[in-house]
Amino acid sequence: MPLDGWPAWFDGKSINEALFCQHFLKTHAILYTENAFFTPEGCMTDDAPLKADIYAMLEDYASTSVTKKISSIIELLKITAHVDELAPQTDRIHLANGTLFLDGRFTHEKNEIVRSRFPVRYTPDAAPPAVWLRFLDELLYAEDIPCLQEYIGYCLIPSNKG
Repeated sequence: MPLDGWPAWFDGKSINEALFCQHFLKTHAILYTENAFFTPEGCMTDDAPLKADIYAMLEDYASTSVTKKISSIIELLKITAHVDELAPQTDRIHLANGTLFLDGRFTHEKNEIVRSRFPVRYTPDAAPPAVWLRFLDELLYAEDIPCLQEYIGYCLIPSNKG
């Protein structure tokens, strides 16, 4: 039973790591699979932001061995947030400002956990890339340009179906 104003994972003296992890998973979109954490921003390549988030929640309740406690919580999160598989989504490309679906729809929402997110903003009304198109025109025959563009498009989705 939590004391007045204290989180359920703190009993006044110590932190219950299992309860902390349960609370953390309710307030943070995160999964663990294939030896990595995944969030709506994609695969976490650096756990420093995760450590900072945990510390921000613990700083008023832990005064000794804080780094050890954070490491212990991260190890427990690997168990409690574990999923066997995070299936790739072959009908969409996750971008810095949202998700572009292959049928042309775009959403700014970034609330689903994804394998990767390109650090590029989607701008539907952007001007044609004149330098790139000129380069292609100088490099290839006109009838080969759509083939290269299609190939590059396939490189952006996690699928090998043609």
